[in-house]
Amino acid sequence: MKIAVAMSGGVDSSVAAVLLIQKGYDVVGVTMKHYNPQAAEFPDNEGIDIAISDAAEVCKQLKIKHYIFDVQEKFEKIIIKNFIEEYKTGKTPNPCTLCNPTIKWGAFFEQVFKLGVDKMATGHYLKLQEVDSEYHLYRADDKNKDQSYMLWRLNQEQLSRTIFPISDYSKPQIRKIAKDNNLHIAQRKDSQEICFIYGTYHKFLEKYVKQIPGPILLKNGDKIGVHNGTINYTIGQRKGLNTPWKSALFVKEIDVSNNTVIVTDDIDDLLKNNFVIKEINWISGKKPESKNLEVQIRYNSKTNMVKNISNVADGLKIELVEPVRAITSGQSAVFYQDDELLGGGIIV
Repeated sequence: MKIAVAMSGGVDSSVAAVLLIQKGYDVVGVTMKHYNPQAAEFPDNEGIDIAISDAAEVCKQLKIKHYIFDVQEKFEKIIIKNFIEEYKTGKTPNPCTLCNPTIKWGAFFEQVFKLGVDKMATGHYLKLQEVDSEYHLYRADDKNKDQSYMLWRLNQEQLSRTIFPISDYSKPQIRKIAKDNNLHIAQRKDSQEICFIYGTYHKFLEKYVKQIPGPILLKNGDKIGVHNGTINYTIGQRKGLNTPWKSALFVKEIDVSNNTVIVTDDIDDLLKNNFVIKEINWISGKKPESKNLEVQIRYNSKTNMVKNISNVADGLKIELVEPVRAITSGQSAVFYQDDELLGGGIIV
């Protein structure tokens, strides 16, 4: 079997290639060039070019072919454009959950399979199982590294041509394998931020969105400060409000149409026990029963028990057993039963 390993230049995807080679597969490395900021704009960035160079160096060490596919045009039209437009409307998007189905398992995926490979492997931490010709995704054994939340938009066809070689390993084990194989990226730090942003996302957005100062209001309408542009705020935010008050303040609402940020000094004002989702995807193609169903409303947050799911005009209404804080428009609501990833939707 010939397998293309999507290599980012990091330790996880590099070790995925090592493991597949050790199992006797015919392996090639593939890297997508999706965003390349100019050095003058980001003088301190390690850059996409260095990531590509690292991937190429690993392939050289492993004595496998390396291919680079340029998807910058589609990445800009789909991912960056959506990111900017969502912030313009007061939402807080997660671009990775859109990039995975449209770019990595979309434009990039299509080009990779022109190489005549049978499968594409990635360095994601999650498990894939086939049962009766249906593909199921599960959380990784290493819950601290689990990345299933980011892949809720994948479908059966995409999964049928994918493997996740490192799903049974912990991060320390992965680093040890990289070190044992003398890979130069063995101790490379994990990437934590949005891949196309170097510095803060506010700096990035300043280039595309005009920031107009406006009032910061209490929930009763009293003005207590001035914000420097609604794109600089997200629901639940506490730091960076720069508004003196007798106690801590939290962003409760972003009203783009009136250019206002509404805040509260009562954290319980952020509690909600229901919300609506749209752009829904169920990995199996079928909506699950709400029994023993849990939902995760942001990356790295805890899951919450679902009480009921019902149809509404724009999608589905999700009712929770217990209220949770700072449910944020634009974020992904991702559903699990036990450790199985069932799918998700975008919070309205």
